[in-house]
Amino acid sequence: MTDPLSDTERAWLADLKHPIVLAVTPDTRPLEYVDAQGEYHGMVADYMHRVAADLDIEFTVVEPANMQELMRLVEERKVDVIAAFAGNPANTDYMLFTNPYLELSTAILANRSEKDPLTLSVMAEKKMELALPKSYDVLSYVAKFYPSVHVQTTYNYLAALLHVSFNEIDATIISLPQASYFIEEKGITNLRVAGYTDYRLYYRMGVRSDMPILADILQKALDSITPVERERILKRWVHLQQDYLSAFFSNRFIWYILVSIASFTLLAFSGIIFWNRTLQLRVNERTKELKRELKDRTRFLAALDQAEDGIFILDTDGFLEYVNASLLNLTLYSEEEMLGQHISMLRAAKHPQEFFENLWGVLRSGGVWRGETIYVKKNGEHIAAEVTATPVFDDNGSLINVIELIRDVTEKRKMEEHLKQSQKLEELGTLAGGIAHDFNNIIAAISGYAELALPAAEQGSRVRTNLERIQKVAERARAMVHQILVFSRRRKPERVLVNVSLMVEEVLQLLRSSLPSTIEITSVLADDCTVMADASQLHQVVMNLGTNAGYAMRTEGGTLHLSTSKVMLNAEDARLSGLSAGWYVSLIVEDTGEGISEQNVRRIFDPFFTTKPKGEGTGMGLSMVHGIITSMRGHIAVESTEGDGTRFIILLPYSKGEQADKAGNGGSLMDGRGRVMLVDDEHDLVHVYTAALEDLGYDVEAFNDPSEALKAFRAAPDHFDIVITDQTMPKLTGDKLAAAIHAIRPEVPIVLCSGYSDAIDSITEGTSGIRKVLLKPFELRELARSVQLLVRR
Repeated sequence: MTDPLSDTERAWLADLKHPIVLAVTPDTRPLEYVDAQGEYHGMVADYMHRVAADLDIEFTVVEPANMQELMRLVEERKVDVIAAFAGNPANTDYMLFTNPYLELSTAILANRSEKDPLTLSVMAEKKMELALPKSYDVLSYVAKFYPSVHVQTTYNYLAALLHVSFNEIDATIISLPQASYFIEEKGITNLRVAGYTDYRLYYRMGVRSDMPILADILQKALDSITPVERERILKRWVHLQQDYLSAFFSNRFIWYILVSIASFTLLAFSGIIFWNRTLQLRVNERTKELKRELKDRTRFLAALDQAEDGIFILDTDGFLEYVNASLLNLTLYSEEEMLGQHISMLRAAKHPQEFFENLWGVLRSGGVWRGETIYVKKNGEHIAAEVTATPVFDDNGSLINVIELIRDVTEKRKMEEHLKQSQKLEELGTLAGGIAHDFNNIIAAISGYAELALPAAEQGSRVRTNLERIQKVAERARAMVHQILVFSRRRKPERVLVNVSLMVEEVLQLLRSSLPSTIEITSVLADDCTVMADASQLHQVVMNLGTNAGYAMRTEGGTLHLSTSKVMLNAEDARLSGLSAGWYVSLIVEDTGEGISEQNVRRIFDPFFTTKPKGEGTGMGLSMVHGIITSMRGHIAVESTEGDGTRFIILLPYSKGEQADKAGNGGSLMDGRGRVMLVDDEHDLVHVYTAALEDLGYDVEAFNDPSEALKAFRAAPDHFDIVITDQTMPKLTGDKLAAAIHAIRPEVPIVLCSGYSDAIDSITEGTSGIRKVLLKPFELRELARSVQLLVRR
């Protein structure tokens, strides 16, 4: 068979990263519906299954509660396709539509007490009422062509049929497949086809307007379905033929025969009927009472079954007597699996016995119990539920039943927890931003004093060694502050060339001192394993995986093994990992701990998911690891068997090169000449920077107060060859000082320094005379080199 799709269309389908979301139109049984087990059925569903098979695609099926919610989801782009759209395409500008693939005629259904044939014109003349479900296009048809027909809107077609069945409304308009379904499913026996209308239902597929190629693809798939297949689908779901149904309900000859027989019987037994008249009146009265009771019960059950919340009814021993459709959808059980079972099948082992004793105590005393508990789905997943339990008493005041209404608040609780974690991260970010500036100034002063003292220390002496160690410790402190700022999203990661093997060795030294001696640590680290990455983030990844492995082996001990290697991914392997073919650095972290269950492996990288007890884990560690690796254009995978250890495999793009030598970068510094204005509110930094620049021959005039510095510059603007200023200072920030100086003398170069400031991210070199931006702590040679280059100009 020839493929109807073009190469471009096939390529578009192949590039889809997620299944296509398909929405079910509410209340359209038997055309389409989702049963209690979550299976998609119906006449339209058969078309969609055929389309999915022909296109080799997957649909994720969702069933909105009503038409308003369906249209809202489509407008918000949360739904890609509507399977059966029966409205007017001209009224919806955010969807594209296929040609109609299903056409159904409509009939007028009336109560059997209505003997005459009906048309919409006749109903208009008789001022009869018509029951129609709200939000359906048939309302517009009737309003446009038969405006004098009074329409009473209902919740859905089942409600409309029930109103007609109870003789509360005269008639309804419905397609015969839907009519036959509800009549057969609900056992409604007192309806008849009273006539037909010119209104026809045309069902087409609706597609998001920003996916025109998908609309073309689905149209081609529908066009490929043969008439024989369409007829087979129709016969599968329409059990009552239209002609048979019409004849059954509207054959006047049959009614004439019945009336004649009844008349003869009445004449023959008139004496008996008269004698039993009183009895008949009592029977009729009782029949009316039973009808009213049936009507009330039907309404009650319909309301319960259509309720959005889960509802069940218990006897006094806790056994289930009734469950509604929402509860079945929520718990994934079938009605047969639940009825007659004890409510304990749904409850998680969370609450003590006192909890349930208190609940039943409230109910037996006549009170309504409200609270929150945990239920368990058939697949073992937990549901956080808000519960309202109401007691039911008989005429003697004895408790006979309990009605429980449960509302699924699982996602709500997750979002609340998410919000709490986000607030914690925001607080951490605010704290980190607050201390970063002062802490970086302190680090800069420590490092600066050590750098100033180095030339005076003899090579190889103990003093020089200690000074060099001070510089290394200061560099570690600088990296730690940077890591905190990156973690709290206050600073962008710094990508440099990182030797993964050397970095792993550093982490292993920390792990050996923090993990118990019952855990053996081994490693196999290869050469030439360099990548472009933020060193502090990569350090955090390995430290997190190592710490998690230690936690998994905390009881029995075991072995933690880390290995690095350089690997080549071919096109097939790269495609499976979502990467490009080429060279990668492989980092493997594996342990012999307790392992991870298959169910938890699928969620291990989800934010806030953790298997640790409350207070021992936030669920953010592996989520952050995944985010860091993904941001580096890498891939992380996990292999684990419960009780048999875990293995994390990380692939990062290989980058060729050598680590830059900061100490030798740019060669030695030359002496300079020029007048420097230095502005910083930190006295130690003023002293360090002044000494460093004066040692090179510069004439430095230092200020701790930016207002005084601006006053001095206004007094003698040509006196200074360059201005060096801190950003965060009282009274006047560095960028505002730079703008004021630039307005006085635009050609003077300005160097802006900062330990941390939110404003620094919006400042670019070249604005307001700022030629260079330096982030503290920096080496003195970096400051000196910037001054040399700018003063030369």
